Amino acid sequence: MKITLIGGGKLGKQFYRRLADIEEIELVQWVVRTAAKNKTSDGVPVVNHLKELKQSDLYLLAVSDQAIGSIAKALPIKAFVAHCAGGVSLNVLKQKRAGAFYPLQSFSDGRVIDFSTVTFGLEAKQVKELTLLQQLVNYFGAQYVTMDSKQRDQLHLAAVLVNNFTNHLFTEAAALCEQNDLSFNLLKPLIQETVNKLETLSPKAAQTGPAVRYDQETITKHLKSIHNPKLKEIYQVLTSAIQQQ
Repeated sequence: MKITLIGGGKLGKQFYRRLADIEEIELVQWVVRTAAKNKTSDGVPVVNHLKELKQSDLYLLAVSDQAIGSIAKALPIKAFVAHCAGGVSLNVLKQKRAGAFYPLQSFSDGRVIDFSTVTFGLEAKQVKELTLLQQLVNYFGAQYVTMDSKQRDQLHLAAVLVNNFTNHLFTEAAALCEQNDLSFNLLKPLIQETVNKLETLSPKAAQTGPAVRYDQETITKHLKSIHNPKLKEIYQVLTSAIQQQ
């Protein structure tokens, strides 16, 4: 399978590492906007302009959501193009041979993802192209679920709730710990148990804390101790949401 990878960000770098290591895949080119001319990486040509593209079986867009439409327009209309976004409809790609290759995972610099633990959300305009994406997942050693654009969008929303929003709470908790000469490491066993219990309990059944107990004395004490207005608002909104549920 000949693939051109477009994008040199966090996702693009993770994809490059994996694609370059798969024997069944020929990584024709890696398009990185900030790359120097005539650069190679492990023998793979690295180009910085779409005008330099060669023919491939698949053009994989590991770019920002906002860039997908404009980049796809610059690619051959008969090419097979797949983007990797959760919240972007397949209709943004005007090619008849188009698909979505959405990895349900968080990608950060300094971390190397084990793709055998990743599930991909797959969608394609044609059955033939869906089969090719399924084969690509198999090469990754990963799993996949086929879904339409609406399902993928809602899955992405759910992912934002459990990952991005939760990580913001971790950030606020780390700040509280630092302000009080405490180590954030003290919270890590609690964080781990919060995740582990979901193996046997539903999220709703696993809910604990002062909000679900209607412990107004503790809630009031916490609110008085919070000096950050935004954090106080978050605490109040989440407490109300838990109690209403």
